[in-house]
Amino acid sequence: MRYCADTWYLLGLFSQEPKAVRILENAKSGKDWILIPLVVFAEATKKLLQRGVSQQKIDAFFEATGDSEKVRLVFPEKMIASEAARVSLTFNVPLLDAFVAATAKISNCDALLSGDSDYDLAKRKYIKVQSW
Repeated sequence: MRYCADTWYLLGLFSQEPKAVRILENAKSGKDWILIPLVVFAEATKKLLQRGVSQQKIDAFFEATGDSEKVRLVFPEKMIASEAARVSLTFNVPLLDAFVAATAKISNCDALLSGDSDYDLAKRKYIKVQSW
């Protein structure tokens, strides 16, 4: 499977939720891929800082999470930005969530890992959302 991670997934992974950990382990063992949009990295960092987590722990978490070629940070490019704007407008979702959805779609991900209710895009058949 090729997954695109949302902030909810990363926060679950940080909290060591078993399903989130299993998905990461499968990626590191070569079975799956996880793409992390840059905006998700930024939002997860912000939310962890708001919870009082030290920058040092956050840095260590991301270093441990991304220590495989099967887990990659995805930088927004013009095509993703254009698609995000269209998705935000068409489906009436926040632009940050639209960036994540557009990244998943353009990167040919099989599913978006999220627990966020903003992703009713699955009901509209834009992307498949895998939630827990």
